[in-house]
Formats: sequence, C-alpha cells, structure tokens
Amino acid sequence: MNINESTWQYIAAHAEDDVARLALHPSKDPQVDMTVALQQIAGRQKAKEKLPEWYATEGVLYPKKVSMEQCSSSQTAEYKASLVGGDSFADFSGGFGVDTVALARKFGKGWYVEPQKELCDLFQHNCKVLDINNVNIVNGTMEANLAAIGPVDTIYLDPSRRDTHGRRVVSLADCTPNLLEWKSALLAKCNTLMVKLSPMIDIFQTLRDLPETHAVHVVAVEGECKEVVFLLKTEDVTVDDTRKDVPWRVSTTDPTIIAVDINKNNNTRVQSTLETERTTPPRIATELGAYLYEPNAAVMKAGIFNALSQQFQVAKLAKNTNLFTADELHEDFPGRIFRIEAVHEFHPRKTAKELSHLANASIAVRNFPLSAEELRKTLKIKDGNTCYLFGCTLSGGMKCVIVCEKVTFNC
Repeated sequence: MNINESTWQYIAAHAEDDVARLALHPSKDPQVDMTVALQQIAGRQKAKEKLPEWYATEGVLYPKKVSMEQCSSSQTAEYKASLVGGDSFADFSGGFGVDTVALARKFGKGWYVEPQKELCDLFQHNCKVLDINNVNIVNGTMEANLAAIGPVDTIYLDPSRRDTHGRRVVSLADCTPNLLEWKSALLAKCNTLMVKLSPMIDIFQTLRDLPETHAVHVVAVEGECKEVVFLLKTEDVTVDDTRKDVPWRVSTTDPTIIAVDINKNNNTRVQSTLETERTTPPRIATELGAYLYEPNAAVMKAGIFNALSQQFQVAKLAKNTNLFTADELHEDFPGRIFRIEAVHEFHPRKTAKELSHLANASIAVRNFPLSAEELRKTLKIKDGNTCYLFGCTLSGGMKCVIVCEKVTFNC
C-alpha cells in the first residue's frame, strides 16, 4: 500500500475525528486518497483499545474494517501464544497477522499463510515496523500449501465463520476450511494444533467432533467472552462409545477445561476436566448465605461449575441455577460478588408491592420463568441505580427475587 505525503498529512491531522463525518466531508485536496485515509484512521482508532502496542508503533498500516473486527486482540493473541512453544509454527489463517506476530515472538521461525494479497502486503510491511523477521509469508490457501509446509511444532488455525454470502456460521462443518475434513492432515504436520473458534460454539458437541482435544481454553477479556480455543495433540486417541453416562466421547487424556478472564487488575482462572465435572458432586445450598456470587462469562461458557464450587467453597442455589452463595466473602472469586439484602418469594402482585420503594434497579434472571425485561415490567422498576435484583429458583423449587448490593474492592 503506497500512501503519498498529502494522504499521510490528512491521516495525522484527523487521527481522532469521526470517520463517518469525514466521509461526508472529504478533503478538497485531490492528492488525498480518501479511501486509504479513512481506512487508516478507522483502523488506528480501533487499535487504540484492541491492539495498544500496534497503536503506539509509528508506521503500522491497517486493513479494511472487516479484518480489524475479525482479528484477535493483543491480550488474546498473547494468551494463546503462551500455551504453545517450540522451534517452528505455521499460522494458516494469517489475516491482519496479530496472532502470527504473537507466535513469532515465541518460536524460532514460522509461516504466515493468507489468500488475500492485500493482507499479505500489509503484513510484510508491518513485520518490518514491528521488528519481526522470522516469518515466511505465503500468499495462498491452507489447502494449497499444507503439503509444502512442515512438519512444525504448532499449527494455528482460525477457520472463517462466514459462508459464501457473508452470513455468520458457527458449526465446524460450515466453517472454512472444514476442520472435520482436514484435522487428520493437519495433525500429521504438527505436534499441537491450536484452533480458535467462536464463543458461540457448543463445547461439548465440538469435543465429540474433536476427540483429539487435549485442552479447551475459554478466554474472556474484561468480563466479555471472546474466544474458545481448542488444543489438539497428535497422541493416539481412543473413543469409548460404551460410556452412556456422559454426553461426550472420552479420549486417552481427559480434556482439561480452562476458563480465564484477562483483566487490568488480575487474571482469574478456573480449571477442571470433563471427568472431574462428572464425578464431583455439586454443592447445593440449603439456604442463602450472606453473599451471592455470579460467575464471569468464561466460567459460564465453560460450564465448570462443580470445580468452581469446590475451589472457592461456594454453594449453587439449585442444580440449574448458575448462581452461588456463601457466608464468607471470597474476594478472589472469578465474577461479581453481591451482598444479599433481602429475599422475596415471587408472587407478581405481592412482590411488586414489597419492592415498590425501589424506583430503579439492575435486574437479571437465572432459571426463572420470566425474562429480565418481563420481570422489570411486572415489578414496575426502571433500569439503573446501585441496587441489583436477581430473579431465580432455589434448591427447594421456590421462585424468588433476591435484593443485593454489589461488593466493590479498592484496587
């Protein structure tokens, strides 16, 4: 991408301006390439939060909006790179190259494979700017280049989750490339196959499809679930189809499930295995304690509630109510903590009257017959304030509304 001096000056002058507004009022200087300028301004603004190191590096060039939206953040890329190691790697889903750069800093050499020539050119430019000099750039598809590359220690794959019409897809069979068709060929070329999948993926169904899975990492950033990462190993795998008591296939090594939340204060991590979740009896609360615990997005997605309960000594409100309670305050709990102020058995009119003194409150529901919005309308309470209401079901089957105050800690 060649950018002339006039365009660079325009980019610098309008770096923080609203891109949509700039598009409506283009530069009167004919030397300014507005398409390129707007792409760079928008990309850099997105990178400020998502890719702070890239944002702080002068000379980085940015791709079109869709590639910026699809690329990993610096936090998730660095986390994934921390899971693997060795001498060589291949990233067969090159894209903007954020994951490739993170991996390149962990390995002696690597390959970046990307079918779009424009992205390859951008990556080549950015490698020089970011001082990355151990990556071979291949303009092509995984399917066409797999035979010529490797073997390597790690292969990274981020299958495209859009169909030919640009619509989002989730299942492995609908992604490109189709991992179910290519996993054997990929595993034959590496020791570890790392696959980034949508946070919407069904983890248990995917484990049935990928019995070679060694570990699953559910990665959240600041409380928002971003990625589900599967690590597949090349060891021989046996599938026990006689096991009718579990909803997944069992491999030679019981897959580890890790839920991690990357945040500014301290990362939280909960770890378990499918077998542990099956064999560990759930801790069910017979009564509410002083505190209510709401697991973070990573734990909720991973579904490792029995391990969470044992690790932090909290009890689940009911088998299907994914909220926990305890009399003790566990400050390191991975999620939000609330101090319970009151509990009201739910009867629409009666409960609305009992809570009529509340003009505003944040409302959530777990295992409850009404949605949050329906409960809000029933109680006639507006959104907001520091009061929190949870509509839920307790272990004895009672439907209730729990009134809470969020516990905050000094950082």
